[in-house]
Amino acid sequence: MTSTDDRIATDDGLSKRVAHLQNAMHKLGADVIRLQTQLTDLAAAAPPQPDPDDSTPFIFNMSRDTYRGELASLVSWVNDFLVPVYVGEAAGWCPVWWEHHEAVGRLHALRLAYDELTDTAAVGASGPGRWHSDHLDPFLDRVCSANGPFAACLTPAGHVERRRLAPARTPAR
Repeated sequence: MTSTDDRIATDDGLSKRVAHLQNAMHKLGADVIRLQTQLTDLAAAAPPQPDPDDSTPFIFNMSRDTYRGELASLVSWVNDFLVPVYVGEAAGWCPVWWEHHEAVGRLHALRLAYDELTDTAAVGASGPGRWHSDHLDPFLDRVCSANGPFAACLTPAGHVERRRLAPARTPAR
């Protein structure tokens, strides 16, 4: 060993940092496996075949099985279209967005508006422009804002799933 190697091997602070980085890498590896499993499950769920005479209900008004299929379809639309075209490397975007209920609801509404407003034969040539100005821009402003659903995920701790708080209890008198 060289003198530099001796110094590195005995430097307690460096050893702690290396151990911390190793723990972080193991945690990231476990997160990747968990996310791959979730995406595999979502991709395996066959999206429901829509009835051409029926409009698509809002995602939170669907049965559990229909919800899963619609979520799988939404994951594909967001990850294959919305993120590459409109979000890119935005610092305010959570890569685990489907774990945020607010984001799922807003993204589903955004896609429903997209489906409606990009059919220029039905809504006219200004439909896509209205989708951008009336739906996409406000959506991105909200979800990527400092108080949006992804705000807690932008800290050094990384992704944090927001849960509903339990109702406050009134103290017994």
